[in-house]
Amino acid sequence: MTVGAPRSPDVVVVGGGIIGTAAAAYLAEAGARVLLIERDGLASGASGANSGVVQHPFDPVMARLYRASLALYRALAASSNSFTIGAEPAGMLYIAPGEAAARRQATMIEAPFPELRPEVLGGSALRSVEPAVADGLWACRVPIGFPVAPGSGTYAFASLAESRGVAIRAGRAAALEVVGDAVVGVRVDGRLVSAGAAVAAAGPWTPALLDPSGRWAPIAPRWGVVVEADVPGAPRHVLEEAGIEAVLDAADTAPPATGAAGEGEAGDADDGLEFSYVPQAGAGSVGSTFLPDEPVPEAWVERILVRAMRFVPAIGDAPIRGVRCCPRPQSADGRPLIGVVPGLRNVVVCAGHGPWGISTGPGSARLAADLVLGRDPAIPAELDPARFGSPRG
Repeated sequence: MTVGAPRSPDVVVVGGGIIGTAAAAYLAEAGARVLLIERDGLASGASGANSGVVQHPFDPVMARLYRASLALYRALAASSNSFTIGAEPAGMLYIAPGEAAARRQATMIEAPFPELRPEVLGGSALRSVEPAVADGLWACRVPIGFPVAPGSGTYAFASLAESRGVAIRAGRAAALEVVGDAVVGVRVDGRLVSAGAAVAAAGPWTPALLDPSGRWAPIAPRWGVVVEADVPGAPRHVLEEAGIEAVLDAADTAPPATGAAGEGEAGDADDGLEFSYVPQAGAGSVGSTFLPDEPVPEAWVERILVRAMRFVPAIGDAPIRGVRCCPRPQSADGRPLIGVVPGLRNVVVCAGHGPWGISTGPGSARLAADLVLGRDPAIPAELDPARFGSPRG
């Protein structure tokens, strides 16, 4: 090495979302020299354009990541001037058109997670806890849901990472440079950046990084459009349509269910649209879509708001403050890929969290960082990327 030349990083992290920034911070905390590469800007994808809520994923495997993430978020808030998270949840209301659907929702949650004690509410009982909801609806209430400013966690982890010596660089990471069964670096904007190991955390673009041929593709984008609206008499709870069978079923390959399946309403399961509302300090987040192709966000605003008015009529009078869109990295079985990439001994993948990236990202990133550091973390077998074969063929 030439005297005075910069030393190659121990680890290159590809992806500047919640997972990449958190992983970089944890690696640097252990003394690793880390370079983080992001092609479009920190929090430019789902980590910055999400609805802004940390919530329970109702999956026994991902629930561990959620609980770990919540603790890590609290630690981040204690050391950050820019990130905050409530001491108590806002509460989650799964809204249904009738009592039977609300009770069905409660049973689906209580069976695997009895400690959450879901409560079914209707009529005056529902209106007393959430006056903003429309008349005639029922709800399953669960004490979960922590609203956070979209992107704030990612920016706070990035600041923490930089304070620990992580170098953050803009650039397009096209492919890994492989010799034998090991990565020796990453090609960024046509130039080789040497490194001793790599973390692939590029969201829906992770498969292309690991296999430029496109044959290995267990993660695909599901595009979400969210409308920012200043709702008069805004709901205090996080709201969502009842009917989360696809989320509860770990084997389901579809995006979350898109209709409140119950009395008098079949839902619009084929339109890629589902009602949700997250209260924020500024305008609340109204959404959202689950689309396979990149949409024109403005074309979805009216449809999102019309659907939302079924549940919260005041949304019809709400000034629109903005609209945002992001590609969620949806895995083929609904669970993330966390582990060593099959066929490459020094590359860890941490991607494919779908709509649960903000809720489970820090816990996932900690596992990935520990794996790179040789700490042998207890990663559930269900998250092993080998379940989708090897990108090496």
